[in-house]
Amino acid sequence: MEFIRIFLNRCFNKPLIVVDRGSWYRWALERLELKYKYQRFGIRNVVERFFGYLKQRTERFYNNINTWKIKSIEDYASTIAITRNLHIIIKTQGRSTT
Repeated sequence: MEFIRIFLNRCFNKPLIVVDRGSWYRWALERLELKYKYQRFGIRNVVERFFGYLKQRTERFYNNINTWKIKSIEDYASTIAITRNLHIIIKTQGRSTT
């Protein structure tokens, strides 16, 4: 709850929270004096789907990178940078020939 309080202190207005029918939402949101709206489908599902995708990608990264060795992270970052730079070079060369 402390995280949410800190977050709310940075907001100009209190947000309207969109929730499903979880019984714990009402207690927590009323305690924080926040407005909430029940919604079963719609924008709430889109947001949940996005965060589910983000969580899945983060878990893949965490599980596939040996975080105990800094060299592994450096190798991974270098590979991404080289691949991106090659993509840009190939893309740029393709434009200059047309």
